[in-house]
Amino acid sequence: MKMNNINPKKLNQTKLLIVDDNSNNRAAISYWLDEENYEILHAVDGISALKIVEAFIPDIILLDYNLPGIDGIEVCQKIRNNKNLPFIPIIMMSSYAPEANVMALEQGADEFIAMPIMPTELKSRLRAMLRLKQAVSESLELSKQNKRLQELDKIKSNFVSKVSHELKTPLQAILGYTDILKEGLQGELNYPQKLMIKQIREAGEQLLNLINQLLDFENIEKGKILISAEVFKIENIFNYLSQVVTSTALKKNIKLNFVLENQNIQLESDKNLVQQILLNIVSNSIKFSNENSVILISAKELPDELIEFKIQDNGKGIEKSNIAYIFDKFWQEDDSITRAHGGLGIGLALVKKLVTLLNGQIMVDSKPNKGSTFKVLLPKEFREYKPTRITSSLEIA
Repeated sequence: MKMNNINPKKLNQTKLLIVDDNSNNRAAISYWLDEENYEILHAVDGISALKIVEAFIPDIILLDYNLPGIDGIEVCQKIRNNKNLPFIPIIMMSSYAPEANVMALEQGADEFIAMPIMPTELKSRLRAMLRLKQAVSESLELSKQNKRLQELDKIKSNFVSKVSHELKTPLQAILGYTDILKEGLQGELNYPQKLMIKQIREAGEQLLNLINQLLDFENIEKGKILISAEVFKIENIFNYLSQVVTSTALKKNIKLNFVLENQNIQLESDKNLVQQILLNIVSNSIKFSNENSVILISAKELPDELIEFKIQDNGKGIEKSNIAYIFDKFWQEDDSITRAHGGLGIGLALVKKLVTLLNGQIMVDSKPNKGSTFKVLLPKEFREYKPTRITSSLEIA
């Protein structure tokens, strides 16, 4: 079978609409662009131009300023006001510059060419407008994708919230029954049974903690978290942390060093939220630290009425390229199903939200296989709606 020869230049042609009542102008432009990859459409007045635009949707328009019937300005306005059309670059042409130049650009034209037109200038301006069209198209596509992602994120958040609420009630019942069995209220248990109940309890508490983190995150995003500021000693916070995380640390033979660099440091803030912030960071450090290692948890007063908390470990550390993402919701450096450490990747995201609520700042410095240092800076006296300006040489995540 005989194949027709196809000129590659005729494939994927750019549609160019020339709107000019002067046939000589249209012929000259068509001649100059004959070797270019354009499919050229012609219109002799504004009315026919608008019909062609709606029917064929050109990629670019050369529009004469002075047209019979409706002029180029009105044609330009109608095209710009048509919400069913994509962005089409419009180059307006006229010999009445500079007055026409200013009017054309103000009424929606993207470029202006003073007549008579030079072929090289025309080609350059057409290429520039096609680059503009490409940039605008890519920007609009990104905007659509971002909007879709926001919608999906909202759907996911609502789903997670509903599931979390539904899981919490039966889980609390399970934990309640483990307490009954543990206390021997339904009969004395032997040692293996007590061990299994202990493991069930620990696994249930871990799951409940994840659910509470999700619900806390949802409440923050919906503005449901209320700040209850009070004056308290940092020593009390450290005592709380020691009681809660020491048993977990002992399982890996990790030593926790609590250091108050200034005695009797007091902080006016939300005690429960401060405890939650530090607990999440310390728990994270324990999770990613090596066995037989040391974690330093310290606090000190800084100038400008600031309190600095520092949690320093010598664990696996974080790649520099990933530091910018560690506070993102559901992000995990290792997201494979075979990863060594569990979790949803929400702990540090929750920390960042809570620190922001308390007008503070969180920073991290980390190197792979050498450990991480987290710093939380909080104003010594909490003032609602007055974020504290904090500067530091430590890398900010």
